[in-house]
Amino acid sequence: MLEQSLKDEIKYSSKELKEAKEGIAAAGEKKAALEGDLQVTSKDLAGDIKGLSDLHHDCMTKAEEFEAETKSRGEELAALAKAKGVIKDTVGGAEDLSYGFNQVSLLQVARTGLMSRAGLRQFEAARLIRDLARKQGSSELAQLAARMGSAMAASSKLGEDPFAKIKGLIQDMI
Repeated sequence: MLEQSLKDEIKYSSKELKEAKEGIAAAGEKKAALEGDLQVTSKDLAGDIKGLSDLHHDCMTKAEEFEAETKSRGEELAALAKAKGVIKDTVGGAEDLSYGFNQVSLLQVARTGLMSRAGLRQFEAARLIRDLARKQGSSELAQLAARMGSAMAASSKLGEDPFAKIKGLIQDMI
C-alpha cells in the first residue's frame, strides 16, 4: 500500500509537473508576445512624444510671430494716427474751402489746347502718327509725330491753328 501510494503520488506529481511545465511554456509564449507588443507601443509612444514636442515648438514659434506682428501692427496704427493728426493740423482749414473746376487741382492740364475740339483733333492726329511709327518701326514717322507735337504746342501758345496752312493747301487742291 505504501508502494502504491508512492506510485500514485509520483504519477500525480508527474502530471502536476507536466501541467506546470505546459503552463510555464504558455506563460513564456504569452510573455514574449506581450513584450513584443510593449516594444511596439514604446516605439509609438516615443514617436508621439517627439511629435508632441515638435508641435509644441511650432505652436510657440507661431505664438511669438503672432505677438510680434500684433505689436508691429499696433505701432503702425499709432504711427498712422499720428500722421493723420499732423495732416489734420496742417490742413485743418482746407475742409471749409470749396473747390471749383476752374481751380488748379492735383491733376493739371498741361496742354490748354486739348480743351477745345480742334485741339483734341490735333492731339489725336499726332498720336495716330506716333502709334503708326511704333507699329511700323519708322524713325521718319516718329520724327514727323514729334514735329507735329512741337508745332501744336507752339501754335496753341500763340492761339493759332497749326494745320491752317495744310487745310488751306488741301482746300486749294480740291
